[in-house]
Amino acid sequence: MKKKWNPGVFDGSGPKYLALVEALEARITSGELNPGDRLPSHRELGNLFGVTIATVTKAMAEATRRGIIEARVGSGTFIRERAAAPQETRPIDLCINTLPTEVVADLLEAAAARVPSARLCRDLFDYSPYAGTAQQRRLGADWIAGFGTSVQPDRLLLTNGVHQGLLAAFGALLAPGRTAICEPLTYTGIKRIADFRGVQLAGAECDGEGLLPDSVERELRRTGARVVVATTVMQNPTTATMGAERRRALAEVCRRNDAWIIEDGVNIPLANDGVPSLAAAAPERTIHLTGFSKCIASGFRLGYAAVPEPLLGAFHEALVGTQWTGPGFYAELATGMFADGLIDQCIARHREEAHARAALVGAMLAQARPTALPSYHAWVDTPGGWSAEDFAAHALQLGVRISPASHFAIAPAGLPAAYRISLGNCPSRAELEQALTRLAGIGSGRSLSFDTVI
Repeated sequence: MKKKWNPGVFDGSGPKYLALVEALEARITSGELNPGDRLPSHRELGNLFGVTIATVTKAMAEATRRGIIEARVGSGTFIRERAAAPQETRPIDLCINTLPTEVVADLLEAAAARVPSARLCRDLFDYSPYAGTAQQRRLGADWIAGFGTSVQPDRLLLTNGVHQGLLAAFGALLAPGRTAICEPLTYTGIKRIADFRGVQLAGAECDGEGLLPDSVERELRRTGARVVVATTVMQNPTTATMGAERRRALAEVCRRNDAWIIEDGVNIPLANDGVPSLAAAAPERTIHLTGFSKCIASGFRLGYAAVPEPLLGAFHEALVGTQWTGPGFYAELATGMFADGLIDQCIARHREEAHARAALVGAMLAQARPTALPSYHAWVDTPGGWSAEDFAAHALQLGVRISPASHFAIAPAGLPAAYRISLGNCPSRAELEQALTRLAGIGSGRSLSFDTVI
């Protein structure tokens, strides 16, 4: 045993008892000492290192505190088995509404590899106009037409995603202090944009198909608002989807009250419900927004804005005011993907994956709102007795992050006991199933109170 101990470990600085502890740790790290090795007696250690027994005793106490050694009655002192460092576990995050890029990673890699290096350099680093090229506008208009909305290419502008399109629409239509009508539970980005622009949001009543036209009309007259923000397909968070008659009725309400429509069509390409959009029903007063972030990849920041001719100038200025340059690289990438059929392939894969993940939700969470359309988010009622906030807090304790209704509410009153889960942020169905199992295990019962909700 003594051969594993070399005297002269002290350099004259610091307490000697700590130097002895550090010598122990160093020899364990180097493999000179192993778990289960028996240490010499305190007297032998004192003689070996030239310190008093009191110093050795103090060193052994500190080593025991650190978990380096353990004393066994009648046997001596031994190097302790070191427990494996606890692995940091992260909650499974069902809050962030993204797509699983792995589903289409090979297609995106192939598309990027086909962009010529000269064009890649130009489109990445040069300024790009929001009008794009004539070919890019035509491709975008043809793509949107495939979902039932006829768009003139010369009234189409490219955006850095639908979110920028929403920001520009608010900038073009709403001065600070004005009011827009929307769903009482709405996309959090709309709440942020309204706050940033100093715009008030007023919620109209909704049912399973989304906004009720009669309620929208009452709110327009009550508030004096002249803008309605609506998501017609797989509304975020509730998954409500308007039928054809509801869309026509809402368009007529806006026409009768001389109100503009901002149509968030980000979920239309993936869902493809085949119903004409609000822009198809009222093209003269609708800014129609869609793009690739909810059907190709979350970071594919290419969107399209179909804008009525009287608003084109103001909308373009609002785009430039939010970001000086357009999405040149993504527009070029999309041009090649349209030509190779990769856009359709990506969407087909995501539809299959979204259906499979939604089937898991339907099978495991009885309170989930059913929907036949593919989407990467679901709306779920809490089990009886739970508020949404308490349920979310308990879910977090079980290692799952979800978004309670309050995250999407434009007013604090009348919140439903429901929450949204995002199905695409888990890289695999297995991880999603693990999260759903934990949520399904939270049964009905008395609602509990927690100090905080993260």
